[in-house]
Order: sequence, then C-alpha cells, then structure tokens
Amino acid sequence: MRIFLLALGLMLIGLWLNIVFNTYVQIGGLKINWILMFMLILTFRHSKLVIAFVGILAGLMMDALSHGIMGLYGTSFFLTLLLISQVNKLFYANTFFAISLAVFSMSIFEGWISLSILDMFEPGLELSSKMLTSTLPLALLQGLITPIILQFVIWGENLFLRDVA
Repeated sequence: MRIFLLALGLMLIGLWLNIVFNTYVQIGGLKINWILMFMLILTFRHSKLVIAFVGILAGLMMDALSHGIMGLYGTSFFLTLLLISQVNKLFYANTFFAISLAVFSMSIFEGWISLSILDMFEPGLELSSKMLTSTLPLALLQGLITPIILQFVIWGENLFLRDVA
C-alpha cells in the first residue's frame, strides 16, 4: 500500500512538473517527460507489479496532456515498466551511473514503442528520423538529469517507506 501511495505521489509531482516546468524550461526545444522518469526510477528501485499499473494511469495523464491518441502513452508506459519489473535484477546495480544508463535505454525503448503504435495509426510516419531527432536526444537528456531525480525518489522513500514502529 505504501509503495502504491509513493508511486501515486511521485506521478502527481511528475505531472505537475510536466505542466508547469515544461512550459517555461525546454532544453534544446525538448520537453522532459518527468512522469516517465519518476516511474522508471521507482520501478528500477522496487520491482513491484503495482508500479506498472500506476504507469497506465500516468500514461493516460500524458495522453490527456499531449492531446494525442488516448492510450498511446498508457500502453507504452505499461509495457516499459512491465519489462523493467521482470528483468530488473539482470542488469541493474544501485549506482547513479547504472540507473542513468538504464533510464536512457528504457526511454529509448518507450519512445520506440510509442512511435511504433503511432505508426499504426499514421502509416506515413518516418520512424527512424523521429527516433534520431526527438527520442534519442530526449533520452540522453533524461539520462543526464536522472541522478537529481534519483535523490528526490530516495528522499521520498525514506519519508514514506520507512518502518513504522
């Protein structure tokens, strides 16, 4: 129950950052997907299946913000978080570099899933050019910002998930 509430709280903070922060700060014209970053880091730290289902809600909120196809982000977030929760122990070490690399690679994976789903609805979409011009630079930027978000997630874990006597 506590991990659900933590995931929900971090998702809402990510939603607030997407709405407010991305309006004023865009590094290189790229809008950081704060919700995805929080959900990825939380899934890497806790391989609970409930986080993947919270990811569906997070993705639907991103769909509502993007004014695009409903379910696109919900599906891609769920599949990405589900993959992470299943193979997390194979390649994850709890260091800043490892989690930055993992967020970078999973951001690329999520972008590929989103663009593939979008390609089904819009057949003339250039998948490779979109990957190179938007998804790859955004994933790199998210990987560089990950240590700051990781510190915030650790603070939230210490606040909400500590043992209660």
